[in-house]
Amino acid sequence: MAEGSDRGATIYDIARLAGVSPSTVSRTFSRPDRVSFRTAEKVRGAAQELGYRLDVETIGSASAKGQARNLGLVVADITNPFFQEVFRGAEHAARLEGMLLTVTDTQGSVPRAKTAVELLMPTVDGLLLASTRLANGDIQKIARTIPTVCINRPVPGVPSVLVNNYEGAIRAVEHLESQGVRSITYLAGPTESWADASRWRGLLDAADPEAVTASREPVPFTRGVLLPPETAARLSRVTMRQQRVAQPTTVGGRRAFELWRENPTDAVICFNDLVAIGFLDQAHRAGMDVPRDVAVVGCDNTEITSLVHPGLTTIAGPLRSLGRVAAANLMAVIRGVKGPSAKPRVLPTRLIVRGSSLRTRE
Repeated sequence: MAEGSDRGATIYDIARLAGVSPSTVSRTFSRPDRVSFRTAEKVRGAAQELGYRLDVETIGSASAKGQARNLGLVVADITNPFFQEVFRGAEHAARLEGMLLTVTDTQGSVPRAKTAVELLMPTVDGLLLASTRLANGDIQKIARTIPTVCINRPVPGVPSVLVNNYEGAIRAVEHLESQGVRSITYLAGPTESWADASRWRGLLDAADPEAVTASREPVPFTRGVLLPPETAARLSRVTMRQQRVAQPTTVGGRRAFELWRENPTDAVICFNDLVAIGFLDQAHRAGMDVPRDVAVVGCDNTEITSLVHPGLTTIAGPLRSLGRVAAANLMAVIRGVKGPSAKPRVLPTRLIVRGSSLRTRE
């Protein structure tokens, strides 16, 4: 395992001092056979000057010979049930192929994510980046150095496996409108989240008056969502607004409720199940009835959704499949079975209706 100096030296610091790219530094440590002797000496000299230490012979040789048999999984928050389910799916796929899956929690921090990737690269054969907030450019650099697959986020030129959040959001609006909802607040997550942006786009499009035409033909939002014109007309009358949560957690959901009640709507759709459960709990504490006073919808369909009262309606993504498919694709790339496809693999969503939004019989 790599150890940085007390000053926190990184491969980027080494690259600047040695006058090479960060990917060259990483290859020097993990794939020494791919770097010239002169370049390797420059990199090792810079690393020594900065106090950056790495057991190059033990780790580098194992990885270079394909003996590491280890995948790295970088997640934003391992306490979030979403990532736990993704991990279970990825770990199962890796175990079937005789590989180990190492997971690291960045706690939603970009610096932590960069450090985690630096430390993992010399010890793994490939990386799974789950909802990371790293910039596209940083991920593309990583993918040029080591086989990489992104989970729940598309990055140009990098393989990815996604959940169809856009269609899920439209289905949620369709359901809520059928329950008499006329105004919806979306309790949004981190601004860097692709899933968040995709859901919000779906909500806006579902309530867009311009989507309504005089034609009797179904309105094609996507290939999988064709709404009858009368349904699209009803959805276009739903008022939609967004409120950003401070944290995508139950605490963030409780705090979001206090702000929401100053300008309430008929329903809320939440960034994830944790936010929804925090909101639901705070609504109960304030003496509000769910769903009569406010209908609540979450996202992800994690195990906790059926443990609250009323049960939480949620946009369900196949989370274990998300991890399993991502890991399988990564191992195929590592072994040269297939090249790294730049076209994302998109998995379907479905709406699980429970008591938190069910005002009338559908």
